[in-house]
Amino acid sequence: MWGRAAEISDPGALGWEVVWEALKTEPPDQAADTLTGELGLDQENQVIQQYGDMPATEFSGTRHGRPVALRIGLVPSARGRGVNEVQVTASVAPFHVREDGGRPVTDPGAMPELDGVLGELAPSDVWRKLDVEGGPHGITARRPVTAHSQGYVYDLWLVERLADRLGA
Repeated sequence: MWGRAAEISDPGALGWEVVWEALKTEPPDQAADTLTGELGLDQENQVIQQYGDMPATEFSGTRHGRPVALRIGLVPSARGRGVNEVQVTASVAPFHVREDGGRPVTDPGAMPELDGVLGELAPSDVWRKLDVEGGPHGITARRPVTAHSQGYVYDLWLVERLADRLGA
């Protein structure tokens, strides 16, 4: 499956390890500083947070010509809990996707291209508590850290699929 993420129509039926393998864009490198380097996210930085006791970690790089960042352990507000997020920097028309009944669904009035992607996805626990926002600064998938320990793998697949479908 190495590097064949575009061939996956519904990752919800696959284990995260299979999706990770399919998302790989770089050959294995024993000297790599981060495990995410094989995903093209070869830069690691601490994110100092206004809220929370510990810094979050950001892995970033370029995938398919677009800047991508994976942030682990963000605390977005004083009352917030930790979240993981994946962001593809590519300008798109505004949209919102949320999880409903185990499926990602759009808010009413969304672009038909979004419904085309999301309509291919069967209900699955891998989408639990997923929230996706799109707009001029990119597409960002976010979910609580506790929702799925490797949920960001599926989120990366989804935001890239949405960016591709929207021509971003």
